[in-house]
Amino acid sequence: MHKLLIANAGIFIKTVFPTIKSLLSYYLSGLSQPLHLPSRHLIRSSYLREEIQRTQKKCGCKINTFLIKRIMNQERKLSFFLPPISPVKDANGKNVTPTTLVPHKELTLEEVWNIVTGSPRLKKLTEAAAAAYGDEKEYRRLKQSTLPYVTPCGTFSYRRSDRLLAPSGLSILDLDHLDSREEAERMRRQLFDDPFLLPELVFVSPGGHGVKAFVPYDLGRTSDVKQNAAENIYWLMEYARLRYGDCSDKDKGKGVDYSGKDLVRACFLSHDERALMRVKTPMG
Repeated sequence: MHKLLIANAGIFIKTVFPTIKSLLSYYLSGLSQPLHLPSRHLIRSSYLREEIQRTQKKCGCKINTFLIKRIMNQERKLSFFLPPISPVKDANGKNVTPTTLVPHKELTLEEVWNIVTGSPRLKKLTEAAAAAYGDEKEYRRLKQSTLPYVTPCGTFSYRRSDRLLAPSGLSILDLDHLDSREEAERMRRQLFDDPFLLPELVFVSPGGHGVKAFVPYDLGRTSDVKQNAAENIYWLMEYARLRYGDCSDKDKGKGVDYSGKDLVRACFLSHDERALMRVKTPMG
């Protein structure tokens, strides 16, 4: 059954991204049943849909709902931190506000979505940060000193990787240095519709030139929680780098921000009234 699944995905991957077939094999090796792409609205690419349909017809088999049910039934909880993420200093360089290292509370992913789409205060803070986007120093200062943030990988008692309380089954994917707000909004939809990622939440970054996606993975793949999270983050980054580009060198353009590899990596919240969240629905 695993071979059938890899064949389904492999037709698409082979023609576009030959080097990531091993990535899919890794992701699927821990599953006891094959992947199901549950409905056509999750597969916007007609080419990919047709290739999967042709493969299923050739093999005489259908893909079932196991993985999607497993992903969608997991409850996601994240630690929510108030700003600042780094010390606030006065004109003389003296620290006036220390870094926030203890979480304010835990949030579900739906509560995060509610804040992102509906908080008037976050809207004002995001607009102020976005207005300073052209000034890198001021933009960074406003973002780090005023915006709340979450730890997508799970809940922590303290903002340090060895203080993990419970994993969320989510990894954060950050695409940055896009050319415009319009491109970021298009990428928001493109990421949400990526049938290999199936992110549960996607929103535009504070500066308006990036996108953040909360991507699920299988918590039961290995017994080592931290290793499981780290390996899934790694393979997510590799897939996204090949699919969407690499912005580790800003001079070479837009793409994946590799700083998201840390288990306790923070994700700034920003106002986006059109943020996309995958709604959980009963599946038979």
